[in-house]
Amino acid sequence: MTKDNNGTCRLCLQPSVLRNSHILPEFFYSDLYDKKHRAISVPSYAKEKTVQKGLREYLLCQECETKFSKYETYASSLIKKIRTSSIDKKDNFIDFIVDYKSFKLFQLSLLWRAGICSDKSYSQVILAKKHEEKIRYMLHKEDAGKYIDYGCWMVMYPDSQKIKRIIWSPSMVKIDGHNGYKFMTGNLMWYFFVSSHKPNADFQSSFLQETGLLKIWLDHQGEAIVYENMAKALNSRKVK
Repeated sequence: MTKDNNGTCRLCLQPSVLRNSHILPEFFYSDLYDKKHRAISVPSYAKEKTVQKGLREYLLCQECETKFSKYETYASSLIKKIRTSSIDKKDNFIDFIVDYKSFKLFQLSLLWRAGICSDKSYSQVILAKKHEEKIRYMLHKEDAGKYIDYGCWMVMYPDSQKIKRIIWSPSMVKIDGHNGYKFMTGNLMWYFFVSSHKPNADFQSSFLQETGLLKIWLDHQGEAIVYENMAKALNSRKVK
């Protein structure tokens, strides 16, 4: 490390030597690498490109980096289990019992890091100051909060062929009148609700519950639509 890496940790707000922290955890990319250690990353501002490592930025001190790594280790194992689960074509969702605190804090860390980083790939994740600070405080204190606090609806496209190696930059979305953000990591979609009012009961039931119940919603037919929308978005862009 050099003195250029000195700064204020974005999580604990203490002056420190900063680590070159992943914005999205590296395991998201490693799950998607081909035999040549390549995945496909699609930033929000340009054409797709192959990558051999995830994006990083100097954000966290070593202590806070270690705190996040606990959740990432847990989430990595869980997501691998989700992706390799046996699924019937008739299933609309699959259930898992997980450690609520570990996985909820992991979810919050994804949203928060995307919101505070400066990389253009995450430019559409614009957290209002009150939300950014509330999530930071929750992560710093390791307080997972209530299940409706920044709930995340997770959708998987089983047996995907075209999107399984693609990471798409997060985008701002409207979900049933709520502000939200969509993350795409291979065949997993993460829809985060960032709103001051509660979503309806149907969406609340799709969030990770405080009992540890995690529902992964399955879309057996939607991959073609996702891929078509991606193609349209890419064709409309001009590489700078």
